[in-house]
Amino acid sequence: MPQVLVLDLGRIKDFYYEHEWLKYIQSMVFRNKWLVDGLVELAKGPVRLMFPEVCQVCGNLAALPSNGYVCVECRRGLSSLKFPFCERCGLPFEGEIQQKFRCPNCHDVRLFFVSARSACVVNPLMLNLLHRYKYGGARWLEPLFERVMGDAVSNDSDTGLWDCVVPIPLYAVRQRERGYNQSEVLAQSVGKRLKVPCVSTALKRIAHTPSQTMLSRTERAANVAKAFDVIDIEAIRKRRILLIDDVLTTGATANACARVCRQAGAHSVHVWTLARGLGIVGQ
Repeated sequence: MPQVLVLDLGRIKDFYYEHEWLKYIQSMVFRNKWLVDGLVELAKGPVRLMFPEVCQVCGNLAALPSNGYVCVECRRGLSSLKFPFCERCGLPFEGEIQQKFRCPNCHDVRLFFVSARSACVVNPLMLNLLHRYKYGGARWLEPLFERVMGDAVSNDSDTGLWDCVVPIPLYAVRQRERGYNQSEVLAQSVGKRLKVPCVSTALKRIAHTPSQTMLSRTERAANVAKAFDVIDIEAIRKRRILLIDDVLTTGATANACARVCRQAGAHSVHVWTLARGLGIVGQ
């Protein structure tokens, strides 16, 4: 990732102050800003060769690492999830609905979370970015996803009511293959943004389940019904949990995690995801 190669002058300065014999070098460097700027630009050179600052979607316009290498025009293609949507599961609706409502899909199922919300709708652009991130190792998209998710969560009326952030876990084998859990990356960013702890070890995926992509609503629920367990009860008990995942479609995975959290004594569970598919939530 490009951002890990950024020269942290603050840390360098602290290091020099801790070593008396380096004070002279420190004073020379920090008195000559042009030298520092030159070193920074020199370090950036190889990074720019590997990751040219051009949009990785359209390939035409300039794009910065802080924007996930996605230009302004392409970012406009990300469709924010806006009202009206179901107050329980977050399913978006078209129309002129002015008051809060619960969709028919939520009336005949048992949901263990209080509410589910998402930052964006899964349109073709978001689907493409998510696929590249999860299966193509495109981790340069993380700054974009983290900002989009963080901005949306910060505007939630329930912000400030959560005690901790918990990512939905990957099965251990799958995480080793991928090298990271995208939900954990988002959860750590959200926790930092909200100034609440991210408890990555509270939940564990204890069963390797097939992909949910081609399964029906009922099949998805059965697929993950016994896939999760709480392994740190003290981190969950009596806490107001904010579950984080990348995508919510039928909500079967989020609901299965919420169920074991409630069984472990969680006070309440809310769900936030980066993107929202248009599947019917529930079992």
